[in-house]
Amino acid sequence: MPRIDSGHWLLSSINVLLVIITLGFTACVQNLPELDPLKYASPDPGEEWKPPPDQESAPLAGERLPAIPSDLEPYASKLNLSQLVDVALRDSPATRQAWEQARAAAAEWAAARGSYYPTISGSGTFGQGKGGETGGVDTFEETLGQGSLALNYLLLDFGGRSATVEAARQALVNANWNHNQTIQDVLRDVAKAYYTLLGNKAQLRSDEASLEDAEVSLQAAELQLRVGVGTIVDVYQAQASLAQVKLDLVADRGSVEISRGQLATVVGWPANTPFDVAEEPEDLPLNTISQNVEELIKLAQQKRPGLAAARAEVRQNEEELRQAESAQWPQFVASAQVSPLVAREKGMNDYTTNYFAGVQLQIPIFQGFSLTNAVRAARAELEASLSALVLQEEIVISEVWTAYYNFRTAAEQLQASDVLLASAKESFDASLTRYQSGVGDIIELLNAQSLLAEARAEQVQARTSLYTSYAELIRAIGEELPVAPADRDSVPTGNQGDAKNGEK
Repeated sequence: MPRIDSGHWLLSSINVLLVIITLGFTACVQNLPELDPLKYASPDPGEEWKPPPDQESAPLAGERLPAIPSDLEPYASKLNLSQLVDVALRDSPATRQAWEQARAAAAEWAAARGSYYPTISGSGTFGQGKGGETGGVDTFEETLGQGSLALNYLLLDFGGRSATVEAARQALVNANWNHNQTIQDVLRDVAKAYYTLLGNKAQLRSDEASLEDAEVSLQAAELQLRVGVGTIVDVYQAQASLAQVKLDLVADRGSVEISRGQLATVVGWPANTPFDVAEEPEDLPLNTISQNVEELIKLAQQKRPGLAAARAEVRQNEEELRQAESAQWPQFVASAQVSPLVAREKGMNDYTTNYFAGVQLQIPIFQGFSLTNAVRAARAELEASLSALVLQEEIVISEVWTAYYNFRTAAEQLQASDVLLASAKESFDASLTRYQSGVGDIIELLNAQSLLAEARAEQVQARTSLYTSYAELIRAIGEELPVAPADRDSVPTGNQGDAKNGEK
């Protein structure tokens, strides 16, 4: 039997070790041990941390903010709702995030299904040895090569594998429903932001009309003062009223810009994106709702994506409980292995191949109660998801109920505001005529002017609420309503739609 030259191998081992240390030091020179790591934090609780120049926060490669698509740039000053919705569905970070999460869940489901296939792994080693007694007597030199190819296949695990795959599939269903819900949320948010912007612009036009009325009132007061039938107090009161209208005008101009930025944000653009929207049509683009609130709630329970996602989560947790329970049972695994070995020594080759095949029985006897506690955790997660499902269903019912009556209320308020605006306009005209003729006083005129301004604001608010509450109702139900087009007069008012419930 040849003997190894210990001194030679010791020297060779030291050289190899030195090479490894040198390479490791070169690779880790930027990650040396730090004896004083606290110097990299703020030195005082009230002092901000100042990052070094090489750690400044810079935008990432995928952080590019979207802008108005080139095909919409010619319409940037008059974008309509359908154009904005189309952009939001493409560019909204929320929809893209939900979509990528669904794609990741699909890949995870495919990975789980891989457990139905055998696993094949291979390994290989190669080495060369040289040694002998001191003085070179009985020296030897040997070259060794060895490989291994192993195959394992799970034959039986009492349902654990199928439960894992089904849980992954339900996670995919959950992610897909959440993606659908995100789309509906974005559609709702874009519509509400769009009509809020239109409402604020309409309020600005209402302020401009009220400004003209205030200027007319002031001119009338100044004229009455010049002809000797008015007082300076009348002028001061008219000036104060005019200043108040100007103050409201400034505030509403800010509201327009704020709502423009909010619309840009929900579409997926930066808030400072320069754009404007087309004016709303004269006829309200709404449909009548023939169903009563109970029918709409039933429709939402069937169609609402968020509710379907909660149901999928319950099914996923059921399968995860089944998987945790199956882990307590034995597993039968088929194994096969082939290991070729090639050795060369003093010009002689030796080749051997080892084979192995069999079935393994793996029995979990004791793992520190981890398997039992895993079952407990899975069962608790299932109960929690069931409670979350009940809570989600209650939320859906509440949202449909609230959105439905908000829509009905807005429809009634719009009709009432039309009557109020017409009456307020007649009252202001009459009061202005009375004041100019010397019969009325300035208080009567300014009260009529204020009432007219409030009536304009009420009409704008009611119209905006009608649009936004309709968008909220569509989202609460989870699906476009199967209704026929109608004009504004057919919008449900009063107790329409609840006749089947006998409501008054």
